[in-house]
Amino acid sequence: METGMSSIQPLETRASIRPDDYKTIAVHLDGSKEDEVRLSHAEMLAAMFDSHLTGLFTSLLPDISIYAGEMGTGVSMDMVDQIQQRATAAIERLQPRLKRLSVSSEIRRIEDAAGWLSSLLATQVRTTDLFIGSCPRKDEANTDWRHLIEATMFESGRSVYLAPPGQQPRQPIRTVLIGWTDTKEASRAVAEALPLLRLASLVKVVTVEEERQKANLDEDVGLADIATYLARHGAEVVVDVLPLTQDVTSTLLQEAHRISADLIVAGAYGHSRLREWIMGGTTIELVEKTDVPLLMAH
Repeated sequence: METGMSSIQPLETRASIRPDDYKTIAVHLDGSKEDEVRLSHAEMLAAMFDSHLTGLFTSLLPDISIYAGEMGTGVSMDMVDQIQQRATAAIERLQPRLKRLSVSSEIRRIEDAAGWLSSLLATQVRTTDLFIGSCPRKDEANTDWRHLIEATMFESGRSVYLAPPGQQPRQPIRTVLIGWTDTKEASRAVAEALPLLRLASLVKVVTVEEERQKANLDEDVGLADIATYLARHGAEVVVDVLPLTQDVTSTLLQEAHRISADLIVAGAYGHSRLREWIMGGTTIELVEKTDVPLLMAH
């Protein structure tokens, strides 16, 4: 029964790989102009960790069941053919771009009607370490992928790195702002961000005065504990309690700009049982307003 044993890495080889490194990164592709933005962020991160990069190309197909009659079915099939042809052409254009990367890569094609597409994407993301998408914006001219991003965030079990539309990455990520609250979502986001936090030259952990009061924290025990936790992982950490300005989101973004943060790490709050964009107020405001990349987890 020796077959298959050769695929197991020797102990000395495995020891050089940190268990929390990003070894497989997935990036959302759809044939739009934002592909290049997302690929730039993915390329930066994959190069940092020598990750395998998987492009997940999504195509939203019409729901054939809503087209009644022979004529309706014919029209819907024509629409499917057109969408699939555009997807094939877009993937062919993307292939040379991925071949120029310094890391191994592939493109996987995912297509289905709205009810199934999100679940298919979440399933693919479960076997990766990080998913890169765009911050969905209500005024975005391209396909509105908010339900797709939401499903990935809530159903994949993985963290999501969201790039603001049109914003190329700063290279490399050196300053990270953590919006800390005493919640399992914030804790999960920090744990998912550890590979980046270890490499950062500054990790600033902040809580906003209003959130601190809601949690009835009379002392900075939560901040001290998360700072100690991160320091044990080798991160350079400072902590602060920020006075509330206009609102929590504005306060966090102002601080991110003040320290020239390359990334904001935060928990994603709320629930999504009906596939609605109904995340907590601070989460949705951050996603809609940020001009700094976000790493979020639920």
